[in-house]
Amino acid sequence: MDKLDQRIISALAEDGRRSYRDIARDLNVSEASIRQRVSRLTSDDLIRITAVGNLQALGFDVVAMVHFKVLPSRIEEYAQLISEYSAVRFVSISLGNADIIFQSLHTSIPSLHDFVRNELPRRMPDIIATEIFPLVKTLKSSWTWEAWFDLQNQNS
Repeated sequence: MDKLDQRIISALAEDGRRSYRDIARDLNVSEASIRQRVSRLTSDDLIRITAVGNLQALGFDVVAMVHFKVLPSRIEEYAQLISEYSAVRFVSISLGNADIIFQSLHTSIPSLHDFVRNELPRRMPDIIATEIFPLVKTLKSSWTWEAWFDLQNQNS
């Protein structure tokens, strides 16, 4: 991935609906070049163009990060099971105090409670410990890439 690819990604992150013609004009390259590069970036699974919703405006009043400690033999299996729930946006296997970390969206605290304390343990009995972090106020949720690309370019 070169600097032009990075600039294309940044332009699409700003507005994924921008036309290739507009991006090409801003970056001073041909529209065909933008089309070919976006096609390659998406087919190589480097980017995915999607909408990012406003969680509260969409009715998800409770967003929580959940940390699970589970039996070592069940980590992969449980992470996969958690990822199948529509309320879950993000799942990661971690090192340290938590084996699995995930973000879950709910319309209420009772819904979050039922999901984490009842539904998941019913399907996954080998959960050893749970920590729930309801997110009260999000100060940054960035989907831009300029700062990362700048850092990456400085280190290369």
